[in-house]
Amino acid sequence: MPVAKGYLAMVLHAHLPYVRHLEEDTYLEENWFFEALTESYIPLIDVFDGLIRDNVDFRITISLSPPLICMMTDPMLQHRYLKRLHKLIELAEKEVIRTEGQPEYHRVAQMYLEKFKGIRKTYVDKYRMDLVKAFKQLRDSGKVEIITSCATHGYLPLMLTKQAVRAQVKTAVDLFVSVFGTGPRGIWLPECGFSPGVDEILKEFGIKYFFVDTHGLLYATPRPYYGVHAPLYTPAGVAAFGRDVETSRQVWDMQTGYPGDFYYREFYRDVGYDLDIDYIGPYIFQNRIRIDTGIKYYRITGKTNYKEPYQPDIARDKAAEHAGNFMFNREKQIEHLAANMDREPIIVAPYDAELFGHWWYEGPQWLDFLLRKICYDQDTFKTITPWEYLNKYPNNQVAKLPMSSWGHKGFNEVWLDPANDWIYRHLHQAEERMLELANMFPQAGGLYKRALNQAARELLLAQSSDWAFIMKMQTAVDYAVRRTRDHIAKFNRLYWAIKEERLNEEEISALEAQDSIFSNIDYRMYSHHSSKIIPFPLRTRNIFLRHDRILMLSWEFPPKTVGGLARHVYDLSRALVRHGQEVHVITCHVPGCKDYEVVEGVHVYRLDHIPGEQEDFLRWVFKMNEAMAEKAAQVIKSVGKFDLIHAHDWLVAHAGKTLKHEFNIPLVATVHATEYGRNHGLHNDMQRYINDVEWGLTYEAWKVICCSKYMAAEIAQIFQLPGDKIRIIPNGVDVANITPAIIEPGFRNKYALPEEKIVYFVGRLVPEKGVQVLLEAVPVVLNQYPNAKFIISGKGPYGDHLKWLADQLGVAGKVFFTGFTNDDTRNKLLHAADVAVFPSLYEPFGIVALEAMAAHTPVIVSETGGLGEVIEHEVDGLKFYPGDFRALAHYIVTLLKDEALAKRLDNNAWDKVTKIYNWDIIARDTMEVYHEILRLARATGYIS
Repeated sequence: MPVAKGYLAMVLHAHLPYVRHLEEDTYLEENWFFEALTESYIPLIDVFDGLIRDNVDFRITISLSPPLICMMTDPMLQHRYLKRLHKLIELAEKEVIRTEGQPEYHRVAQMYLEKFKGIRKTYVDKYRMDLVKAFKQLRDSGKVEIITSCATHGYLPLMLTKQAVRAQVKTAVDLFVSVFGTGPRGIWLPECGFSPGVDEILKEFGIKYFFVDTHGLLYATPRPYYGVHAPLYTPAGVAAFGRDVETSRQVWDMQTGYPGDFYYREFYRDVGYDLDIDYIGPYIFQNRIRIDTGIKYYRITGKTNYKEPYQPDIARDKAAEHAGNFMFNREKQIEHLAANMDREPIIVAPYDAELFGHWWYEGPQWLDFLLRKICYDQDTFKTITPWEYLNKYPNNQVAKLPMSSWGHKGFNEVWLDPANDWIYRHLHQAEERMLELANMFPQAGGLYKRALNQAARELLLAQSSDWAFIMKMQTAVDYAVRRTRDHIAKFNRLYWAIKEERLNEEEISALEAQDSIFSNIDYRMYSHHSSKIIPFPLRTRNIFLRHDRILMLSWEFPPKTVGGLARHVYDLSRALVRHGQEVHVITCHVPGCKDYEVVEGVHVYRLDHIPGEQEDFLRWVFKMNEAMAEKAAQVIKSVGKFDLIHAHDWLVAHAGKTLKHEFNIPLVATVHATEYGRNHGLHNDMQRYINDVEWGLTYEAWKVICCSKYMAAEIAQIFQLPGDKIRIIPNGVDVANITPAIIEPGFRNKYALPEEKIVYFVGRLVPEKGVQVLLEAVPVVLNQYPNAKFIISGKGPYGDHLKWLADQLGVAGKVFFTGFTNDDTRNKLLHAADVAVFPSLYEPFGIVALEAMAAHTPVIVSETGGLGEVIEHEVDGLKFYPGDFRALAHYIVTLLKDEALAKRLDNNAWDKVTKIYNWDIIARDTMEVYHEILRLARATGYIS
């Protein structure tokens, strides 16, 4: 295959301002979002899905702005859009009937009807109204690079403070991580607005590249060797790509660009304005205000008001012709550039995504033709993403970039104009006030924290570049002015209410409901002390309830999940934060994760990679503890001393003890299981060593927390602990984390036939989990209930033996080993199951049983350890003696046959989960232990 002489990087910037009003049918501007979904975003998704289906080799980059992501995932807007889509289909059906005697219009009406039904099929049937899922799948295909933009598309060069710029970037990156699971590699700076220093903030949040307009690169110092046809590195090491003028002109130019062809659809002639008001009234805005419906019957025709009927087939041929022309021009351009460069050039072609479909109706067709033609009809160049090009050419020229934008005349003129310049004194004052609040209240809790977070939301929303742009362009001016003033007014009300300590919960709740963007926002990003290491180190004022600063040590934390420990630390730390505690977690390295991030208010620090875990585990644990203690010392140096250290299990014992003595900080330990209990005794030197480490941890700890009476008795006996040193706090379950967003209609069919009932186990495949007992029960169950299917999820060293055992028992066809499942699949299986079975031989608690109960699945557990305490036999579940496979089989058959019993147990179990095993209750109990330790430490003079 010929080697490409150069590359084309097409970039689509998808953004709309955040328009979400609780009052339905009140704001015309909500239609912006609905139009863009129907005319641009969903058609583009269909194009890319089709290319992937047909195995077309292509690359494209799409930036999804945070407001757009939030609107796409908002249930209220999703259902409003569906309602709007049904109206469009209804109108198109009426138009097909109305135009029956007018063939030239009738075929266009049929086109719209077919299109709108196709849009509904994609939106509802294929993606279940979750378009972010569609973009995730496109990204996962490897063909589409998804990047971010700033939080509310704020225009960075006109912001007053570094903290305000940083907040725009941080909020965007945090949202992207929460939605896509990893950080964005690139960012679309709003309006391509760059000013020196922005690159340092981008680097802080792991951004690898951004885009500037042509002059933003050409005027760099020193001048770029390759013009805009290769990236530059800024002094901070972030790559800047420049827009290619020629490709932009061919598509964007109002006079000579493709969208102006006379055979393309006329944008400005819509039936919303052309048809009789009594007929069109139900399909336009309330009070019979005429708006675009999306049904347009005419082509551009010419530059006069005379318009001829639109002919879709001719327009489609024109799109193919223009795609071929664009490709031909790129071939010639790249051949010319390649002859004068010592590397393959890159042509960066950025466009607003709404151009394709909304403004230029045939744009998605053109793009489809273009990407297919590039793949099959030439071999001069290939499409590429900026990230792929940086990997191909990691060494690039370093230069300082000037301030620039892609607005008129290339600088600030559009966003700083007599029509809009009045906004900046208010925005700048709000920035300064937000910084003042963040530094005055670095550790707020309760109502104050909610108010401060809402103030941050209002500032971000007021900063949207869209409002200034609309004022300048004189379009929806009244709306833009009203939105700017409303957000500034809300911010100022919150500012004075916080300062004067007169917060009103009802008012704050109302504001949260009105402007609900960024549910996980953290106002502390505006602190002057904000940095990558720790955003909020100092206390300057404390008008809140007493809170503690907790340092948690855990060798696993999501996404690193070996057993139940990760989930426990994750849920407990988040619940403590909700109760006003400041929690910092130090944990192991996870590939692809940041070394520092804030996860729902929890500060998470990850160690550097430590090799050797598989070769010599104990030596690796020792090195991990050394690194953990060193990292903790660095954090303490940055943020100050912690009130307590909370160590989870023996794997972090050495670090906990070291930090306790070095910094004079009380230590509390949670023992999740013991080596003695796991192995039913101590049988070798390694087990005896671990047992000694566990004893040392419980000896050094001021209090020892365990999850059940069974565990309390075990550790009291094994480690000879006095009873007043042990505290029993059960594990919990977050019901929201167990509820899948949606279960696809065919999901269950992947695992069982429609007539089969599912018996489900999930857990580590190790002997103490008792899966071998479940397998022995399978033949007995099938003898009495042939339509049972057994699903086993998990991995572990016992997995191969269990598969062998299923084969030996002759039940392999009725047992499905899924291997490790992610949380989403596990949750779906828990909900799909008819019975969940946990036949452990040793189990300190068994949090997975709670998860099954939270999924409304009846459970059967063995009468061992903490499992036996969770379940009350024949009240909220069924219990059998460990190892008794016949009793287990009996209870499985009972629940499969007796649906009334299963329902009663399920209802009682749900009631228990929500009332007893609730993380907020568990967090309060844990805080009581913390306070008990601190009172004792102060009373004895251990701390002041």
